[in-house]
Amino acid sequence: MDPNTGRSRGFGFILFKDAASVEKVLDQKEHRLDGRVIDPKKAMAMKKDPVKKIFVGGLNPEATEEKIREYFGDFGEIEAIELPMDPKLNKRRGFVFITFKEEEPVKKVLEKKFHTISGSKCEIKVAQPKEVYQQQQYGSGGRGNRNRGSRGSGGGGGGGQGSTNYGKSQRRGGHQNNYKPY
Repeated sequence: MDPNTGRSRGFGFILFKDAASVEKVLDQKEHRLDGRVIDPKKAMAMKKDPVKKIFVGGLNPEATEEKIREYFGDFGEIEAIELPMDPKLNKRRGFVFITFKEEEPVKKVLEKKFHTISGSKCEIKVAQPKEVYQQQQYGSGGRGNRNRGSRGSGGGGGGGQGSTNYGKSQRRGGHQNNYKPY
């Protein structure tokens, strides 16, 4: 659907249980749907960049970088740890970002959603690029969830990096459709 008009964009995706069904569809000469000739094609997977960065939320700001490195270093070699500061309070925030050198440690870490680090139950997620976070946070085209369910500043999306709402879900209203076909 077009997020601005709410109308169909004129295509869709169908997932079959059996790959042979796809071949049957493609072998058929002509397809009609609602009186229109349609042109089915095999969907191609998009090339994804390797996921090497995670978000760790709910972390005690007192946890030292050494403790964090020690815990996550067991999963694989760490390239960088970002310890965001609250500029107003000049204190560490309750989340960190960890970038691993490889993708495999991220897969291992994500096998469990919650980890206990320095006495804190922490939620682990794949880190989103700032652009994706901002799009989720503020929406694109004012589709009803702007400032709904927000806590403080930062809009009403599902929370995100750089915001005190990260990892906290909306209280009400404004569903989020994160599926983007391309």
